[in-house]
Amino acid sequence: MLSPITLRQFAKLQARYPNATLEPLASGAGLLTLPEFPLPAGWTSASTTVRFLVPNGYPGPSPDCFWASSGLRLANGGMPQNTADPNPIPDTPHQDLWFSWHVVDGALNWNPNRDDLLTYVSIINGRFAQLQ
Repeated sequence: MLSPITLRQFAKLQARYPNATLEPLASGAGLLTLPEFPLPAGWTSASTTVRFLVPNGYPGPSPDCFWASSGLRLANGGMPQNTADPNPIPDTPHQDLWFSWHVVDGALNWNPNRDDLLTYVSIINGRFAQLQ
């Protein structure tokens, strides 16, 4: 069951991304999906579907890693760094392009009293801005 904090933060995120969904998983985590997530120039598509797990115990532990639509590549056709495609999303039937991308120095850069799901979406945006 997703916590009231997660549900409140998701409502805030959904105000910015109206097509977003949050699916409770058997593990207690949630699968957050952002369809038609806009990408900067430098990718093979102008948008992608982004998925990430909201971990059990959130907001204490931050989300970790994310997935984009399978087949997404850099504009030159290359695989993005630190990715695997296809890669299963735990506890779901989905297999997408996995980005091994983490909150850097979580003790300093993730504060559950300050940060929220939109913070993690900003981290994802930052990764897409790095065309590597």
